[in-house]
Amino acid sequence: MITITERRIPSSDGKHKLYFRVFTPEGEAKGLFHVVHGMTEHIRRYEGFMREMAEHGYICYGFDNLGHGYTAENESELGCIEKWENMVEDVQTVTRLMKKKYGKALPCFLMGHSMGSFITRCSANPNYWDKVIFMGTGGPNPASDAGLALIKAAIKKDGARAESPDIQKLIFSSYCRHYKEENDYLAWLSTKKEVRDAFRADKYCSYNFKLNGYYALIKLQSICNRKVWFTHISDKLPILLVSGSGDPVGNYGNGVTAVFNILKKQGKDVRMKLYDGCRHEILNDVCRDEVIEDILVFMDL
Repeated sequence: MITITERRIPSSDGKHKLYFRVFTPEGEAKGLFHVVHGMTEHIRRYEGFMREMAEHGYICYGFDNLGHGYTAENESELGCIEKWENMVEDVQTVTRLMKKKYGKALPCFLMGHSMGSFITRCSANPNYWDKVIFMGTGGPNPASDAGLALIKAAIKKDGARAESPDIQKLIFSSYCRHYKEENDYLAWLSTKKEVRDAFRADKYCSYNFKLNGYYALIKLQSICNRKVWFTHISDKLPILLVSGSGDPVGNYGNGVTAVFNILKKQGKDVRMKLYDGCRHEILNDVCRDEVIEDILVFMDL
């Protein structure tokens, strides 16, 4: 029997309470497993996955990031992120609390998807986690600095909480070029139409980021693809990269492969798997069962 608990935990920003969920297995736990969700979504979308992790004996937990889901105090806060640093600190703070509650002897695993992968890459530290999984991540982007400068200028002109269709188009307009025949702006998300329809119908997914949210996104992506990040991530921290071969966030496998190759060149303990034909949300695509099996195998190594 799986026990699901919900609570609120103070964010490192000193203003918000993180909406936090824990899936606890019956009997002795094998480890702690922290899930960090992606942009414009929320932790409840991972309920099936988190339940399955708990069924395999892991205490699985996660929270709605700042500017997301039930952590946002109202709908006007959705997509608003004042400081990207708080998102990184929140991940570390919550795991410290979980390790304190359940004991430091339990192995601890961290998995981040999409924007959550950038957060986890900036959080990854062997003092907190034994292994890390970066799902649906992206590689170095030479346009990042120009994008940050453009967003800064827009913030100066319109304010940090303004929305910008131009910035949104600049970031996402290319995502469906491979899937134009499907005539669906969310075609890049999953091969499964029902997943895209559910995403569209969810008020905690179907909103636009504010300018400061876009700044946080690009800043995190930029930081975790700098040379210094690849150099300083611990050699003692095993890493698994998983992504769909049809995911534009990972440049259709090329960006993920670039991350893998740089880490390998730096002597890191890294593995990679691309799921043929699948798109951005591999936990919501036809490869779901295979992805879960690969994660479980990685954790048992």
